[in-house]
Amino acid sequence: MDEQTAIASARQGDHRAYAWLIGRYKHMVFTVCSRVLRHREDAEEATQDVFVKAYQHIGGYQGGSRFSTWLYSIAYRTALSKLRTRKAGTLGLDELQANGQEPQQAPEGDRNDRKALVEWALAQLPAEDAAVVTFFYLEELGIEEIVTITGLGESNVKVKLHRARKKLLTILQDHLKEETWTLHVD
Repeated sequence: MDEQTAIASARQGDHRAYAWLIGRYKHMVFTVCSRVLRHREDAEEATQDVFVKAYQHIGGYQGGSRFSTWLYSIAYRTALSKLRTRKAGTLGLDELQANGQEPQQAPEGDRNDRKALVEWALAQLPAEDAAVVTFFYLEELGIEEIVTITGLGESNVKVKLHRARKKLLTILQDHLKEETWTLHVD
């Protein structure tokens, strides 16, 4: 099944076609929610909410942008909304630890596990910065798509990307003091 066929079928109420779309995008939607919320259970709940909202509003998807852009916009805004709700009832450190939200420690063990280090470093960034970096580097979206998803201006997205890269480099250099890290920007 291709994406356009699945979208058309899902609009007609075909649950299997929508399940195919969920299977295709569930990892990235969860990743976006995780980057913003930084709590697994909240990210799982937000991911479910995203797919329910997307199903309810799939008739509103007009195809003006890629389906993934439309879906990630829902994910990003749903996660931010959940984050704002959670911040309204700010938790103390003891409560965070009880909820499994204690500050993340740098990965121990194999220093060559670059993926784990980068994931850890991303978790150190502010939620919005981590989401923008995720869209740009992991999902390989363009600036215009990130603007559409986040609602930020183009210059704001570019500034966030630039600052986030510098922060990531600093975080990684501080953690791996004896190693030299370089940042490759195309």
